[in-house]
Amino acid sequence: MSEDFEAPKDDLDKELPAGSEEHSDYKPADAKDANIKHQLSGMYQNWFLDYASYVILERAVPHIMDGLKPVQRRILHSMRRMEDGRYNKVANIVGHTMQFHPHGDASIGDALVQLRTKRLVDRLSGKLG
Repeated sequence: MSEDFEAPKDDLDKELPAGSEEHSDYKPADAKDANIKHQLSGMYQNWFLDYASYVILERAVPHIMDGLKPVQRRILHSMRRMEDGRYNKVANIVGHTMQFHPHGDASIGDALVQLRTKRLVDRLSGKLG
C-alpha cells in the first residue's frame, strides 16, 4: 500500500508563463503619495452614503407593501408569538421584541406607542406612552 502513495507535489516552485502574472494591476501604495489620501476619504464618503441609504430605506421609511417600519413589523411578530388569549403588558412585549430588534428598548417602546396611536394594536396594558 505504501508503494501506491504519491507525495503531494509542490507547485510553488513553478514559474508562471509570460503574460499570466497574478495581480498584475496591483501596485503597492507609497506612504507619501497624496493620491492615497484622496482615495481613502472617497472610500469613507462612499461607505457613509451606503450606510445612510441603508438606514433611510431599511429602517426609517415604512415599507410600501404593508406601511410598517421594520421595528413595527418585529413588534407585531413578537406579539403574535406571545399570544395566549390574555392581555400582555407593554414591558413584556418590549422585552420579547428585543430578541428580534437589537436597537434598544426605547425605540421599541416608541414604535409600540405609534402602533397604538394608529389603532393597529388595541389590547395593551401597563405603562403606555
